[in-house]
Amino acid sequence: MTHSGIGMRLFGALVIGNILLLSSASTANGSSYILDDGSGAFNIGPSQFDAQLLWGNYFDAAPGAETITEISVSLSQSVPLGEPISLLLFEDPTDDLDPSDAELLARTDSITVASGFNEFQTFDITDTTISGGFFVGVMMDLDQGEIAAHMDDSTNSGRSWLFFDGAINLDDLGSSPLFHNMASTPFSGTWMIRATGVPEPSSVLIMLVGLHILRRHRNH
Repeated sequence: MTHSGIGMRLFGALVIGNILLLSSASTANGSSYILDDGSGAFNIGPSQFDAQLLWGNYFDAAPGAETITEISVSLSQSVPLGEPISLLLFEDPTDDLDPSDAELLARTDSITVASGFNEFQTFDITDTTISGGFFVGVMMDLDQGEIAAHMDDSTNSGRSWLFFDGAINLDDLGSSPLFHNMASTPFSGTWMIRATGVPEPSSVLIMLVGLHILRRHRNH
């Protein structure tokens, strides 16, 4: 059986929890990486066994936002407070929109906090400069029947991915027995995961020097 066939069989072991679809204004700005529209329609998690789930969005680095400082995620309301959660930042060396060969750049381990329906929990990560294509992921250990990944099904950029295993190898995401671009599944949509970027340090220094020179010029 092909990897695709095995993957689709395993995908049938995921439970989909339908929830009321609401709309909310996007908070997109010049330093935010956002694919979703702020409204969630589905929650996804393992239905028949305990598993480690990693879900995330693929972005392209934008000028002036090359250093990632925060990762934000909207979770299912069924996820209790204080659950371990990992925020992950990968860079894709091939820039091919496929993170299965992406390289881990930063990891922050934290716990879930209180948030309302369709609200985002924001976590600081080590400031990390990226270039080209990069992948922002969230990973949790989930018990059978626990649903965590929150999806907006009204947008579909083809950039949302799911990885599923007993223990995911972060150095080789493609080794997971199940990984899919969500656009190729019956549950196409966009994960409610965002990232915040700021100018890389060298760019900030150049801008500050330029501003200082401009002010001196005006004063003379």
